[in-house]
Amino acid sequence: MSGAQQGAIGMKGPIARATLLTSCVFGLRLILQAATLLVVTRLLGPSAYGAFSGVAALALFMGALAAFGLPLVLMRAVSHDPGAREAILPFALPTILLSGILLTAIFIASCLLLFPGTGISIAVLLPIGTAEILLQPLLLTCAAEWHGRGRVVFAQSLQLFPLSLRLAAAALVMQWMPQAPLVPFAIGYSLASLVAVALAITWLPVRWPAPSRWRLPLPRELRQAFGYAATELTRNGPTELDKTLAARCLPIHEAGLYAAGSRMMGAVVLPVMAMAVSALPRLFRDSHAGAALNARLVRWMTSFALGYGVLLGVLLWFLAPWGERLLGPAYVGAGALLQLLCIVIPGLSLRLVFGNILMAVGHPWMRVALEAAGILALLLVGGILSASHGVTGMAIALACSEWGMALLGGWLVMRHRAQVA
Repeated sequence: MSGAQQGAIGMKGPIARATLLTSCVFGLRLILQAATLLVVTRLLGPSAYGAFSGVAALALFMGALAAFGLPLVLMRAVSHDPGAREAILPFALPTILLSGILLTAIFIASCLLLFPGTGISIAVLLPIGTAEILLQPLLLTCAAEWHGRGRVVFAQSLQLFPLSLRLAAAALVMQWMPQAPLVPFAIGYSLASLVAVALAITWLPVRWPAPSRWRLPLPRELRQAFGYAATELTRNGPTELDKTLAARCLPIHEAGLYAAGSRMMGAVVLPVMAMAVSALPRLFRDSHAGAALNARLVRWMTSFALGYGVLLGVLLWFLAPWGERLLGPAYVGAGALLQLLCIVIPGLSLRLVFGNILMAVGHPWMRVALEAAGILALLLVGGILSASHGVTGMAIALACSEWGMALLGGWLVMRHRAQVA
């Protein structure tokens, strides 16, 4: 066996093992997401679920901005030197808290302006914004440290806590308050994140620095984080803003059907996400090790993403009618929509892989440009087609966006490999 082949096996082996273990965690995440989706869709009904999903997606999108890329900065630094946390956390924590508070206020004002007729009140918006914009970035910061230390599985496991607690909250609301569920569910949604963050902080290998050591970031530190902030913002954009756009452009009942189908479609790419996040520490470490090593990893990741995406797209097409039955009689039409969304899965899988590769090899702004173009295409095509073709138009817009990003991302990765060869 040649040295190059040994290098390729040595490179893929740890990542494949980490991917397998992380896939088990993501499999549990898939189960939790599916169970929560079934409970919440039945609890709220299509109209209330469409409104809830639209504002929650916007909150998740803004939460990526609130984190300001600092979890990724921490992950990259800790992957090289675990002691680097002491230089990053004193400015990362106050930055996340201050931006989270500011963006939560902006989120509430934006939702009241964008969705005036949906019945979403401040009593719903405040807990949702607090959970996704203020608390979730803190949980990601805890997970990023473990991720940088190579504990990928544990890092991903931390993020299961709010999902499991939200499922419990939805089940309790369904049992005790089925007639007016939205406000109590939103409160439970926020409390789930609060409990998860508290537990994650206590389990850190080293305590966070005391507030007396906190400081504001220096301009160079902000510049370093800004590229990662933009990548996180645009990464979430195409798979979240479509539901916000649906709640804005479609009748609220159709927005609920679209949100349910889109959530089911997005859940099946979790193993690709597991592979992508498992490879990140290795990509960060090897980004300066030469083109030959990275080329083998890129081919392996791309083949996995494409093969899995096609396989799951076909499988989900056949299972879509059963998905509609699970959602309940109020969601008639969701199965046909889910079959249409199957064409999105391979493109979404490839986009996630190419985006992570570009970020890890030192081109975060290429990823930003790639996914910003996808968001723009989604907004333009979705706004036009939803007016003429309704929920089908939104599905077509998402497909155009994801496949466009996948093709452009593949071209950018190949161009990078050619330049460093």
